[in-house]
Amino acid sequence: MSEETKVFKDLLIACRVGDLDTVDTLLSTPNLNINQTDEWNYSPLILASICGHVQVVSLLLTRGAVCDRDTFEGERCIYGALNDEIKNMLLSFDISKKIDVSQPFASHLASMLRPINPLIVDDIIFKLKDEPDEVYKLNRFLLAGRSPYCFDKLNDEWKDRNIIELPDNPSVFKQIIDYIYLKSDKLTYDTELIESAKLWGLDILGESIEKLKNKEFKERSKINHDSLIQFIEKARSDMNVFVNTMIDNKIIIKMEELDFEEDEIEFDDLKPQDYLNNLQMLQLLNSDSFPDIILSVVDVVTNSIVYYPCHRAMLLRSEYFDTMFNSEIFSSNNDFPTVKFDEGEIANIKELSIIKLNCTNSEVAELILTFIYHDDITYLPLRLTIDLLFIADELLLDRLKTLCAVNITSKFKDFSWDEFLNMEEKVGYDCFDLIRISWQTRCDKLEQYSTKLIAYNLEKIFNSPKNNDLLKELINESASRIKERQNTDTIELVDDIRYYLSKKYGVSGESSSDFLDLGDIWTKGTEDSKVMKNAMLSYERDIEMVDHFLDQLDLDA
Repeated sequence: MSEETKVFKDLLIACRVGDLDTVDTLLSTPNLNINQTDEWNYSPLILASICGHVQVVSLLLTRGAVCDRDTFEGERCIYGALNDEIKNMLLSFDISKKIDVSQPFASHLASMLRPINPLIVDDIIFKLKDEPDEVYKLNRFLLAGRSPYCFDKLNDEWKDRNIIELPDNPSVFKQIIDYIYLKSDKLTYDTELIESAKLWGLDILGESIEKLKNKEFKERSKINHDSLIQFIEKARSDMNVFVNTMIDNKIIIKMEELDFEEDEIEFDDLKPQDYLNNLQMLQLLNSDSFPDIILSVVDVVTNSIVYYPCHRAMLLRSEYFDTMFNSEIFSSNNDFPTVKFDEGEIANIKELSIIKLNCTNSEVAELILTFIYHDDITYLPLRLTIDLLFIADELLLDRLKTLCAVNITSKFKDFSWDEFLNMEEKVGYDCFDLIRISWQTRCDKLEQYSTKLIAYNLEKIFNSPKNNDLLKELINESASRIKERQNTDTIELVDDIRYYLSKKYGVSGESSSDFLDLGDIWTKGTEDSKVMKNAMLSYERDIEMVDHFLDQLDLDA
């Protein structure tokens, strides 16, 4: 069984039993299709709905689960709902809102078509012969990344042109552009559109329209639904290929090529814009990435400055860059010359501004770009995960922070002592440091995982002098994080350890008194009663260890 299949099966089980925490964790798995079904046509949402798990249904909807009442799956989900609360939630859930919440990549591309944000750079215009008043202000890089036809044209016939006149049917051209920018809504069968899709190299669009031929309403609705999901995945795939091409177009300047000695270098003070010459700038400007800005990184690992041809429209997915581009200092010096035409103007990019990313490793910078341009990272080495987490936090990319946490938690799933001991060698940080990092980056998923790993190995940590001291130090730090802490205040780390101990030993509450009343079961000497009694004794032993740590630190929590 493949890893993807196992994750999906685990998700189905968690949805059936209502395990909210497990569902939340599994939904962060890269490339998981939340809307796929099993061999009995059950999707995660259908199972959560018919089993009556309100919170799980709500979580699935906000994370991208689709409930389209015009499809068989949607009807089954709604009318099979165990209670009215779930049924009403499903009926009132707006698919367009779902896309905005769960598909930030798709909604961002769609927002670029008629941008409200003035920082989105339109750099090419399409006018139609049949509709002279209809003008499309578009983005070269997105056309090149999504259409092989446009890529060839932009590198040849359209290379030095800002305004392109096309003879296409306006309706067909609009649907082509809607597809490229993920604005497609409902498809209709159109032979001319099929031919245009083939010309532009948009095979999935053409194939989806072909499927609509002679289909009834319900069949068309399902085809539309499935096609829109395919379109988003194809766009992400296209942009993954494009960002790799963009990264290949980077320019690297070795420190040894510059006019200072290596021991004189102050990396933080370096200004990358001072070291790129006109020829190199022209090389980036004329690359097949069609950039409108250059992102630079001072790489202390390879002693070099790396320059990437990028696009403001995509960097704006990070609030950090959005704030930067809106700042007075940046905007006053970075206005493009424009090309004016009857219906307005577009940018005429003849030179590129250079911005610096506060990252000391170009490998990490390329992971950031990969995520921003196609919403995922295909492969993330463990050794780079924490560096990426710090940059993701600085750039305010919360989903990327979650992916970083999942990259660690998915590799250490057993909460064993061996995993505890191997964490530093494989990740670069031990479990105690991971908690400190989670505090710094506000990464709750990593904090909870690391705390659980400590709780599940508490006895061995307690009996290891080195780890015993490290845990005491961490508990003390957790206590000090509460401003003006009183003696009776709780300590977050201690509370979390106690919580995970209760999970480990099956305690229904927070203390041994909250075990289910075993009554006569213990006196009968059954195997179950022995297991439960041993679990309670082990739980009480571990709780005593926690209290011992607190006594040594003179803390009360």
